[in-house]
Amino acid sequence: MRSLGQIERNIEKIQVPAWGRVVAVEGVVPWLVVDSSGRPVEPIQRYLRDFLAQGNRPGSVRSYAYDLLRWWRWLRTVGVEWGKATSAEIRDLVLWLRQASKPRSSPRTSSAATAGTVNPITRKRYLGDQYEPTTIRHSNAVLRAFYEFWIEIGEGPLVSPVPLQRMRGRRPNAHHNPMEPYRAEGRLRYNPKVPKRRPRALTDERWNGLFGAMRWHRDRAILAMGISNAARASELLGLRGNRHRLG
Repeated sequence: MRSLGQIERNIEKIQVPAWGRVVAVEGVVPWLVVDSSGRPVEPIQRYLRDFLAQGNRPGSVRSYAYDLLRWWRWLRTVGVEWGKATSAEIRDLVLWLRQASKPRSSPRTSSAATAGTVNPITRKRYLGDQYEPTTIRHSNAVLRAFYEFWIEIGEGPLVSPVPLQRMRGRRPNAHHNPMEPYRAEGRLRYNPKVPKRRPRALTDERWNGLFGAMRWHRDRAILAMGISNAARASELLGLRGNRHRLG
């Protein structure tokens, strides 16, 4: 077994190639990860099938597929098989994501000036060229779930390469009841901290200007309802008039 101290990779020099891709397919599982030859990556395919059967949405399947594709690219780059990965590979992937730039199909044009900045009116942050802490945390959670699936069915490694934070002062799962399943304790070890953000808000003057710019009372009513009950945009856009009359 390799120890963390024995593995010292030059993170800044690592270039991860664009191997494989995520494709939409017709079938039970709507998204698959395929290799450079277009063949499905079987360990990922089996996991996504189980993930979808748990009631998760196709959009979540797509999101998990991209995280697992990135993991496969990383393992190919560092020369480690997926079933032999250790916490050293997770640690180094997190370090690489914290300093790497996201791949783009084309260079930025007009959005280059606002990348990573905050909109002065809406207070919403524009996406930057670096990986966000939330992206890294999501990647860690996906990989943890992926390996837990393979450990559970007995066809993967004995220990998950995505470790939990060491508990100070006590051993994890101390006084565990042998008749009960083990439960995860603590947060994932290599999860970056997410900075706290101030709630986004508009001033009263801007709210008045927004309502005044609307031409129809219907639109003002929909916006007021959305603000008052925190409805999603898709829910508001899906509203339809009731064609049935009472009485």
